[in-house]
Amino acid sequence: MNSLSLSFKTAVTGLVTLALLASAQSLLASPQSLPAETSSSWENEAAAGVSLAKGNSDNLSYNLHLLSAYEFDNIEAKLGADWHYAENNDVKNTDSFKAFGEYRYLLNDRAYLGTNASYLVDDITDIDYRIDLGVVAGYYLIKNKDQKLSFETGPGYVWQDQADITDDYMTLRFALRYEQQLAQRSKLWFSSIYTPAADDFSDYLLSAEAGIDTAINDHWAIRTAIRYQYDSTPAPDRQSGDTLLTVGLRYALGSYPEKDAPNGKIPDPSDSGPNSGPEAIQDDWTSTAALTLSMADGNSDNLNTTASYDAALRRDAGEFFFTGTYSYAEADSTASADSLITRTQFNKLLSERTYLGMGLGLLRDDIADIDYRITPAVTLGHYFIKEDNMTLSFEVGPGYTFEKVGGITDDYFSIVAGEKFVWEINKRISLKQSLTGHINPSETDDYNLVADIALDTDLTKHLSWRIAASWSFDNTPAADRDKDDITLSSGIAVKF
Repeated sequence: MNSLSLSFKTAVTGLVTLALLASAQSLLASPQSLPAETSSSWENEAAAGVSLAKGNSDNLSYNLHLLSAYEFDNIEAKLGADWHYAENNDVKNTDSFKAFGEYRYLLNDRAYLGTNASYLVDDITDIDYRIDLGVVAGYYLIKNKDQKLSFETGPGYVWQDQADITDDYMTLRFALRYEQQLAQRSKLWFSSIYTPAADDFSDYLLSAEAGIDTAINDHWAIRTAIRYQYDSTPAPDRQSGDTLLTVGLRYALGSYPEKDAPNGKIPDPSDSGPNSGPEAIQDDWTSTAALTLSMADGNSDNLNTTASYDAALRRDAGEFFFTGTYSYAEADSTASADSLITRTQFNKLLSERTYLGMGLGLLRDDIADIDYRITPAVTLGHYFIKEDNMTLSFEVGPGYTFEKVGGITDDYFSIVAGEKFVWEINKRISLKQSLTGHINPSETDDYNLVADIALDTDLTKHLSWRIAASWSFDNTPAADRDKDDITLSSGIAVKF
């Protein structure tokens, strides 16, 4: 591995570790350490989601959402911005930015007059700019502490440059918005905006979005949203419809109202009982399934998904572990990632800390041209740390490798070494990290490494938010393939 790739790997690993530790530090803060709520009527929030794969699979996607909302007496106002970006193999396939603003003046408890403005740039749909200004009259069909449903309509005007053709025209606006406070920890929203040209209703724009926020604490929440946009008259060689699914984290300087929460605070899942926190280390079965997903369909055609499952059984006499991860990504209907990694291991405890392990690993990676790599091994291991909330073990031993890489089959004796760290940080947060290496002693430059790290934060007793990173390195890859692959992801984990 050259110094440049090593520096890159080191930098990414360092950044990921810092991000995980920073997340843990912020989430470890007690309710008393959170900023005091101000009397300001402004509420500000930011939401972001990211997925990264670099190496033989080269994918990057991220989204950013900013919003400031103001409510006081008979005035309601919003200012916000959205940015979505994705690329595959250094080719950009999503790049859009939208800034928007709204102002409402309440005539009474239900009726209002307002104005709205937006600015849109979308490279993929060939929109250099689209400016939309309008005035509306609206009415709250439902308005209480848990629900809001409003409808508005009015005239507007559009200026745009699409496919190097400038145009301007008068429009009509029809908008429907809905918000539902589902519980103390969750909020659902939906919006739909229909803007036809005033002189031709067959020429129209349609935008619909739905999402849900699930609170982690008073300020942090998980955001899952899906957006659909339709342009009845797209630019040449462009599709009319675009769909985007995103998952990410949201941070609010002023959290959304929790009407029934005591003292206005989000209940901590660890307060519901002594067994409600994470059970990363326990003498029984534990298992977790996790899924991360991002999707764009239309002019931007992307799919990134990672599914994983891990299980552990601990007894006085022995331990059993299983992990499995499947990753898939595609752009423009062409697969850019397709891999499966599994590992099964049984440890016979020779003493409280020393064990004899028997393991079997399987790797398949279509993009790296690995049809299979099967690695049985026998190892001797030792727990250097074995506490109720933390374990650290090292193991080493002989193994064998059967593989088909680049169409060439091979088998050879190998030396296997591994390290595993598990830390139950508190009742809500757990960290898992592992490193495994295989080396061919007859050809010491023939070796491979796999490293994983994951931070789980409990939302409920059975649901967690996972931030994870993985790195794999093959010093003798198939022809025309990269040596290392890096993946960063976040998503939902379900504990059984």
